[in-house]
Amino acid sequence: MLPELSSDYPLPTEQIIHYRNQGWALLRQVATPDEVMPYREVITAMTNAFAKRYAPIEQRDTYGKAFIQYSNIWEISEDVRKFVTARRFAKIAAELMGVAGVRLYHDQALYKEPHGGPTPWHQDQQYWPLDGVKCVTLWMPLVDASAAMGTMRFASGSQALGYLGHENISDDSEARFDALVAVQGYSLDYAGDMAAGDATFHNGWTLHGAPGNADSERTREVMTIIYLEDDATISRPDHANRENDLSRWFPGLKPGDKAASPLNPLLYHKDLLP
Repeated sequence: MLPELSSDYPLPTEQIIHYRNQGWALLRQVATPDEVMPYREVITAMTNAFAKRYAPIEQRDTYGKAFIQYSNIWEISEDVRKFVTARRFAKIAAELMGVAGVRLYHDQALYKEPHGGPTPWHQDQQYWPLDGVKCVTLWMPLVDASAAMGTMRFASGSQALGYLGHENISDDSEARFDALVAVQGYSLDYAGDMAAGDATFHNGWTLHGAPGNADSERTREVMTIIYLEDDATISRPDHANRENDLSRWFPGLKPGDKAASPLNPLLYHKDLLP
């Protein structure tokens, strides 16, 4: 039996305030290590199989060296579906954003291999046709992850800048946003050491990234879940990546439609019974 992950997490008010002011929050034991372990076995087995499609790390570009990226695993695994659609996580997302309910956008396993490269500065939401929509990403290690393995870094307060234009994860995004962070004087904050089941939550516009994995033996195994506020409207894509996301994550929908395809189930609403 897989853990239910449906009970409420005692979210401190100060963490809600921190999230809204700084654009991110670090929460301890969102799931216990014992709750994470059986899900980790499934997600890691599937991600390791998917990773065989990747070229050797020395042959990849900066994006490819940053992590193995496997998306929407919940579509093909009932076990992963239970993790990704967990009420506990979705309720935290809604409370941090201050919305009544949240829907799933998609999941991603992000596995940074030993000696994997850094993840350059970027904004998640620049990839999504969701301008004007509140979105948040849960980022949870499935194993104990030291800072040296490449846990998260944030430019605190940078979410206030909103959409900074089309800038994919790359050496160019690192250079552009590193300069912007310096000019704006944003504080650089790091998640540091994280236990399995700890999680960061960050706003879709928050500038963030991660150092490389300096560990020579262990992979940084992370699962992410992206949430969007209920009753959101799809915006008109202004570049190819957003057009691709519209097709992939909102099948059959178009700009102006509610962001509620069969791939975007309602995961939590305060007016609905558990």
